[in-house]
Amino acid sequence: MTAPSRFQLIAAPVTVFDDDGGLDLDSTRRLFGWLQETGVDGVFTPGTTGEFTALDDDERLAVIEAALEVFGAASVIAHIGAATARQTIRLAQAAQRAGATRLAAITPYYFPAGESALVEHVTRVADAAPGASHYVYVFPPRAGTAVAPATLARLAGVPGLVGAKVSGLTLAENEAYRAAVPAGFELFSGNDIDLVRLAEAGFSGVVSGVSNVFPELFVKAARAVAAGEGAAELQPRIDAAVAATGVADIGLLKAGLTRRGLAAGIPRISIDAPDDAALAVLENALQAGPARHSR
Repeated sequence: MTAPSRFQLIAAPVTVFDDDGGLDLDSTRRLFGWLQETGVDGVFTPGTTGEFTALDDDERLAVIEAALEVFGAASVIAHIGAATARQTIRLAQAAQRAGATRLAAITPYYFPAGESALVEHVTRVADAAPGASHYVYVFPPRAGTAVAPATLARLAGVPGLVGAKVSGLTLAENEAYRAAVPAGFELFSGNDIDLVRLAEAGFSGVVSGVSNVFPELFVKAARAVAAGEGAAELQPRIDAAVAATGVADIGLLKAGLTRRGLAAGIPRISIDAPDDAALAVLENALQAGPARHSR
């Protein structure tokens, strides 16, 4: 099993589609390569930002395989979660055959799972892909499945489960998770804006959707906190980047990538396009320039 040795900046990349909504795997692979060049520690893909709910199973596996080609197994958290254990297990085993060693699965969604059903779901998935490092993906506002700190502590005892990725919760709720689970249990948060505070709270890292567009800034902040240095001076720029992308709105992320010279394509999910005011805020943030880092 793999585990981070320091606070990490894990990007949550978008998935690139062509103008007809077809998967553009070559451009997705190029995005992975660019993110690696900027210094991110790895990728969590395809997750919420990657529109996993709009991908067919074979497309999800193709995206995972592309990430493995670019980053290598140790730096890829392959998201194989689905609404049912049956589909999740099928994806987990296929991803493992493709070379993935770190597997994340969102909690059951649409129909919320109770604690016993959730523990059974996570156990079945971990048992079906032995030898992998498993992570439960907790996102109550989207999935509908609430996970109390005590429940996460119970899940931490499932063989093969090494950590969790938590999204859509406050800093205080994140800190309650950290207090509830064992010291060696890896916790990653999707709260880009709280990167510095999460490092101080003992998290393993941040899974950042905003780093699609502003990777240099977030890498610089993650490097600083990993080295035990202060990064408070970067907080205003982090705040601005998060606001400029609408807290990782997929349409704004793709618009920002396009402005940075990368093919990003259109969203496949049904969302409104960014309006002119939002695009102007994004443009202003981009013109401020990325915060460079030392590798």
